[in-house]
Amino acid sequence: MFPLHQLARAPENVRHTRIDEDVSTLADDIIAHGLLQSLIGYEDGDLIYIIGGGRRLQALDTIAERGLIGPDFPVPVLVRHADEALELSLAENLQQRTMSPVDEFFAFKALMDMGTNSPATLAKRFGYSERVVKQRLRLADLAEPVLDALVDRKISIDAAMAYASSQDRKVQAEIFKAHNRPNAWEAHNAEKIRRDLRSKGMDTGDQLFRYVGAAAYERRGGGYEDDLFNEEGTERVLTHAHLVEELAQDHIDFQMTRRLGEFQEREDLAPTIVGYVKVPDARLASWGTQAKLTAPAGFVKVDKWDHPGVWKTIRNNGIDVQILVGVSPEGELTVWPRTVFVPKEQKEAVDPAQPSGAYVPPTPEEQAAAERKREVELWSRRLAVPKFASTVFAGRAFWPERWDDRSKPMILDGVPGRSVTVQIFVPDTAIAAAVPEAEARYERELATKAEREQADREAEAAAEERKAQLLAGDAPAVVVIDGQAWLRDDDGRYTAQGDDDDADSWSFLIECANAADIGPIYATVAEHDVALAGAGA
Repeated sequence: MFPLHQLARAPENVRHTRIDEDVSTLADDIIAHGLLQSLIGYEDGDLIYIIGGGRRLQALDTIAERGLIGPDFPVPVLVRHADEALELSLAENLQQRTMSPVDEFFAFKALMDMGTNSPATLAKRFGYSERVVKQRLRLADLAEPVLDALVDRKISIDAAMAYASSQDRKVQAEIFKAHNRPNAWEAHNAEKIRRDLRSKGMDTGDQLFRYVGAAAYERRGGGYEDDLFNEEGTERVLTHAHLVEELAQDHIDFQMTRRLGEFQEREDLAPTIVGYVKVPDARLASWGTQAKLTAPAGFVKVDKWDHPGVWKTIRNNGIDVQILVGVSPEGELTVWPRTVFVPKEQKEAVDPAQPSGAYVPPTPEEQAAAERKREVELWSRRLAVPKFASTVFAGRAFWPERWDDRSKPMILDGVPGRSVTVQIFVPDTAIAAAVPEAEARYERELATKAEREQADREAEAAAEERKAQLLAGDAPAVVVIDGQAWLRDDDGRYTAQGDDDDADSWSFLIECANAADIGPIYATVAEHDVALAGAGA
């Protein structure tokens, strides 16, 4: 038994997180039921350092602050050597299952730091597998911001394990910072964390590693990270990715001393290949590369997706050419034929300059001709379709405004249903035979369209004329617009009857109104009322 004032929390206490959590509640419980469990500590001079039971000690200090016990209050402490006390504290908390994950990580790390333990001995002593102990040790070595987020419960243990799948704490912190941005997509999602970490490093599935091979990588001292948090059978993370990149560049140079002759003999390339340019990072994607390429001295780069014509020109004219090489996604050395390097003086022959000049839009006559051609082709195909009369489709088949492969709701003769697009085969001979009828139909449609446009122009002119006449006269007391009466007040403003809408002036009201909606006008309110009475309203 030791007096309370002689006890102090040990720096090695296995609990590092949430030490203040529920201390007040624990203090109330100790007041009610007493201290049910001894503390664990070790002696150092006049003090007893508590390594197990830090929250209970804090609760006792809280009770003392309340004046319910004094500094000499006797406290039971199980005294052990410091190393043994640390282990007992960890065992006690693990048995209670009350320990935070972060505290558990650091407890195992503290035991390892003594220098007398190994993951295997700790696993045996605490009833864990060796892999689990190694996982705890790796998690204790997480980047500081990741650990802080786990302590504050801002990320899950699954997310922490995902971050720990890489041993590079700098990369961990970089990925964590990206996930911690506002509105980050799938923030701290375990699978996305692993994907992001893989994009920053290299594993055995990388195309360069497959090209170089494990044997060459390992001969240069390359290693692998422990796959503590990855499923068995997944690709292993490399500890020395830079070695793979260096080896890939060396391998390409070595192979090209032999393969250059092979490329010269390929029928789709040319015998005048005189050299090669390597992709800077050695990687060629299925679509090529976005890396900045530097042309050899005296040469210029030519990019052509339609490359067979370029190579034909090179072969026919005996033009010297250098090729672009790199490692394919399958891990093989390959040439990228769409990018070539030719002598500067030969660029025009390989890649003729395109005619310069601004875009010249088609004339109205050209636009009309194109529209006519398109519509005649459309209707010649439609007219070539066999007639639906005397078939189950009679009265049910309709031509859509535009080709459409989706069904649409519609009502036919009051019956609701849906229109469904179908495809019907018609031979070219039938389509050609229908062209005259299609042309005649198009001409009729043009004539109808012209008549409609003329009618619209006349209606618009009449409406503008009516507006001009109304504005030329005196502002009436009442005007009916779209069946609603607008009344003028003493300030010349108009207010819609039975509505909150208003207009500043007569001219503003008429300008904003649709001319076709403007009805009768009345010089006085009395005239309007007489008209309403006459209409029986």
